[in-house]
Amino acid sequence: MLAHTGGADDRPASGESGITDYLDVKDEKFLSPDYITLNEQLAKAGYHSGLIGKWHLTGDYDKKKGAPDKHGWDEIICSETRYIAGGAYYHPYFFMPELEAKSQGEYLTDRLNNEAVDFIKRNQKQAFLLYLSHYSVHTKLKARTDKVGKHQSKPGAGTDKNNPELAAMLESIDDGVGQIVQTLRALGLEKNTLIIFTSDNGGETKVTSNAPLRGGKSQLYEGGIRVPLIAYWPEKIKAGATSSVAINTLDIFPTFSEIAGLEASAVTPYSGTSIWPLLSGKGDIKARNLYWHYPLAKPHFLGGRSAGAIRSGDFKLIEFFDDQTAELYDLKQDPFEQHNLAASNPEKTKELKKQLAKWREGIAE
Repeated sequence: MLAHTGGADDRPASGESGITDYLDVKDEKFLSPDYITLNEQLAKAGYHSGLIGKWHLTGDYDKKKGAPDKHGWDEIICSETRYIAGGAYYHPYFFMPELEAKSQGEYLTDRLNNEAVDFIKRNQKQAFLLYLSHYSVHTKLKARTDKVGKHQSKPGAGTDKNNPELAAMLESIDDGVGQIVQTLRALGLEKNTLIIFTSDNGGETKVTSNAPLRGGKSQLYEGGIRVPLIAYWPEKIKAGATSSVAINTLDIFPTFSEIAGLEASAVTPYSGTSIWPLLSGKGDIKARNLYWHYPLAKPHFLGGRSAGAIRSGDFKLIEFFDDQTAELYDLKQDPFEQHNLAASNPEKTKELKKQLAKWREGIAE
């Protein structure tokens, strides 16, 4: 969330950190303070920043080299100080043992939603960036019992991965979005605040279905990497407008930088592009390739394969590193990736594999 009002840094922007998989409890990798994070970028324009919830970039939690307090956040609220592991949704939270409950039987998603509302109220008279990062939805699933019952009574509940527990967890997140919007309206901030709602990956196939998209979390099929992105800013973004242009969450950094009137310093061609022309309806963005790199150093708990991917126009190629095979799909004709064209279109396969290899070389330099 970016509430907007009215010298160069030689550190790189966070986009090439070398983190390609989730960080484990004693992981030596971490988000180095050498990288400029979004909150540090916007601090140049006077934005007060708040992180609420999941960070998961610390690495070794004993060493805390990548902890959020190393990255310039003005406020760090309800963010883990121990490894997250399988989730904890009712107080006490094992990954935040020092956090005291504010209500009896406190549910974590509700707590984070309330903290977000309080942050907005505290900072309503200054420009602010709020990053609300829910620990939900994450396995193990655990929803509020009063919400589960409602979803259990719906037709088809419990069949074909229509999971009432997961639906109830999502409802708690949705409640928080409503609370935030209502708070902005009540404070007269709605027309001066950009809200971005998105996710980090597709759903886990063991508990849900991303159909008709193929695959899910830990995979480079569309079910694993295509996620919702909703932008809300009354009078700046047309209500109900949609775009079919493929974008990447890396684009958020330069987009917010442009809105705040900042040069996205040290942002390389691999670190995204501003999508403000798309959001504002005032233009398009230059055609470009999108890339993914997922070389698993350890077996993934969801069974994902070590792979890389490139999307170029309507074509998408996935290259699997474990057996050097490749799959090619025309997403315009085959958005659900059912027809592998690698054998029937060897020229396009070769072309995209070459571009993907060149991109990897550029990142490694």
